[in-house]
Amino acid sequence: MSLNACLLNPIVQQVLCSEKDNKSQDSLLFWLFLANQNYYIELNRNWAGIKKGQSLQLSAQYFAFGQNINSSFQWSSSDVSVATVDQTGLVQGIGNGKVSITASSRDGRASAESSVTVYSGYVYTTLNFDNSVAHLTMDENSGVLTVNGTTSVIPGSDPNGIVTDPSGKYLFTGNFASGNISHFLINQSTGALTANGNITAGANPRNLVVTPDGKYLYLASEGTQTIRAFSINGDGTLTFINSFSTGIGHSQIQISRNGNFIFYLSPNLTEVVSYRINYNDGNLTLVGTSPSFANNGSGSIATHPNGNYLYMGSFPSITILRFDSNSGNISFVDSVLHSMSINGSIVHPNGRFYYTVNINNLSISGYTIDPYNGRISLFQNLTGFSGSSLRFIIIEPSGRYAYVADNSGEIKHLSINQTTGELTFVGSVNPGSVQWNLTFL
Repeated sequence: MSLNACLLNPIVQQVLCSEKDNKSQDSLLFWLFLANQNYYIELNRNWAGIKKGQSLQLSAQYFAFGQNINSSFQWSSSDVSVATVDQTGLVQGIGNGKVSITASSRDGRASAESSVTVYSGYVYTTLNFDNSVAHLTMDENSGVLTVNGTTSVIPGSDPNGIVTDPSGKYLFTGNFASGNISHFLINQSTGALTANGNITAGANPRNLVVTPDGKYLYLASEGTQTIRAFSINGDGTLTFINSFSTGIGHSQIQISRNGNFIFYLSPNLTEVVSYRINYNDGNLTLVGTSPSFANNGSGSIATHPNGNYLYMGSFPSITILRFDSNSGNISFVDSVLHSMSINGSIVHPNGRFYYTVNINNLSISGYTIDPYNGRISLFQNLTGFSGSSLRFIIIEPSGRYAYVADNSGEIKHLSINQTTGELTFVGSVNPGSVQWNLTFL
């Protein structure tokens, strides 16, 4: 802890500003407080992605006043249905989802967490011209995708947005032409889809997001200029909750990393607004509006894994915003000239790289992220996608491979340099037709 941060701590302030007759006692408390800040644990991995059924070895080191101390640790999992951990730090992937693995010192003075995502290795993509969803499997070693098959949606539905629930049991598509959401069951052994009904969703439904607990789904209903809220039932169907007017018909919608807020564009397209999710009933309340920024209508918002930064794919400049995950307030950090229209964007799981899909420029850009302030610097503009209509990008949870939907061609497969973030084109795969969006499970 720095001296300035220490002095800003209310506990320290109380000690330093205490009455003189308590000087001896408070001085002791003060030094005890400082001493406690010098005990910490370092993990070999602060984040990781592992395939269901596989394992990952975590290790920890315990430091006191900068010195490495030989110590044993108490290991624990925040959700043993997702991943377990033994007392050597060996993590075992059990079921789809995200989990925190914690190492605590035996003396109770320090702890550290690793955020682990357990995945199945499936890619699902909406084939909007074919009115179907394609199911592919990722090779764990090469990242190459193998097409398993397609599942029909409603004829003439034009499926656009696609999302799975965190447990990997259900999949949903926003059907732009037919004005509904289709439900699918996911086979837990093969990943195959089974149609599970539909629900009315207003005119021109687009992208969808699901809360981390799998309780609620939120839809960008472009034609009705609303966000529509649904509860997810135990059988994988949806129940409509409410509709929230946004004053703008937009395709993009995002959810905060802690799952407590929805992000959307303001009616004039030049601010990001945040809505707090009421977990008792799924309703939304507008709580924050960002400072204004120049924009031509692009609404792609990427969130940083630490939950503190939003990357707005605005035009002509990318806007970086700081987000208060407690209050929902949004403040300005920086603006970086990009001069290309962004359709999709994503932050790497390690939080060090930000990527944009430049829909009109047939390219993908890569930026490094400053870990101290969230600012970005361009390091790559990957071209060579002539004839494509690149839409959305996903990165599999281990951070090695990225996949891009192409509405004029095949899914693009990219490898990611783990040190520099550089993208390398690996190849393409035809899932059966052109794609609008895609998701990884």
